[in-house]
Amino acid sequence: MANLNSFHLNHESNNYIILKGRIKAVETNTYGLFIIFFNENQKTVEKLTAIASHYSFLYSIDPHLPWYTLEENLVDIKWKGDIAVNISIDLQNYMEYSLDRDRGNELLNFIKNNDITKIESLLQAILIKPLSDRNLIIETDSEVVTREHMREIRAERNRPKKETASPAPSQFNIKGGDLIDVNIILAPVSGIPIHELAIGDKIMIKIIDKSTKGNYYIDSFGARVDGNIIPVSAEVIDIKRGEEKEFLILCKLGEGVYGRAIETEQVKLKRYDELLVTHSTTDELLYKQTPEKGRNFPIFITITGGLIFLLLLLFVILWLNNFL
Repeated sequence: MANLNSFHLNHESNNYIILKGRIKAVETNTYGLFIIFFNENQKTVEKLTAIASHYSFLYSIDPHLPWYTLEENLVDIKWKGDIAVNISIDLQNYMEYSLDRDRGNELLNFIKNNDITKIESLLQAILIKPLSDRNLIIETDSEVVTREHMREIRAERNRPKKETASPAPSQFNIKGGDLIDVNIILAPVSGIPIHELAIGDKIMIKIIDKSTKGNYYIDSFGARVDGNIIPVSAEVIDIKRGEEKEFLILCKLGEGVYGRAIETEQVKLKRYDELLVTHSTTDELLYKQTPEKGRNFPIFITITGGLIFLLLLLFVILWLNNFL
């Protein structure tokens, strides 16, 4: 594997030129990821994979990752269904069609010359239609790999994995769900001591954003606000002690989504109900905080208005009697 800047290209080489990229459609809040394999000898696109999603985690995947890592990310995201299906299909088909002939050769030449500006300008012109957005941000990177190297990587990836030993007692086994790493939220004064934590307690946690899966669920639970990750509630469903006497907490965030937290200190955790204030409670507090004079004012207005109306009515009756 080598970068295009340092790899000598020639027409007889047995190489693949790989273009990787991520896309952000600003106006439609759509994010894309793609990888294109050019056969250098034939000067054609041999394989292309592109996906799109409205979840911003897709844009957090760096196109500077090695091609095989990015390809695994693409396959994993498609397999999980974490994509906008119709937009992904349009994006894939339109890129394949656009790069089939002249534009494909043009893009390949730009890659060989490492002309990033022209690469991204050409891609912008191509992607405006399938993404229905003229305000696109595109970031790309490229690699050159030999056919032999690519074959070795894929053979290693497809080789059956050896069975691993049974998990240590401190590990949680989740069947039919996703397990993500989370941090517990502390409340040093009013929180529940960790040694008193019980199954069924609701606590506040923060999803760790160091993985694709973590970022996906941050967006799924609406836990990203203005770029900041906010706490969400979770129900404790298991508690264990590790080999070093650390606390291992398993909690449920939603259907089929579980969080795993590790804590080594005797801390206090923030309960979920500390953040809850019902509408009735709020209304009651507001009523109690309203001065007596303020609460009686509407009654005074109502009574005064009624008396004025009666006086006017009496005046009209007397006037009619005198007139007749």
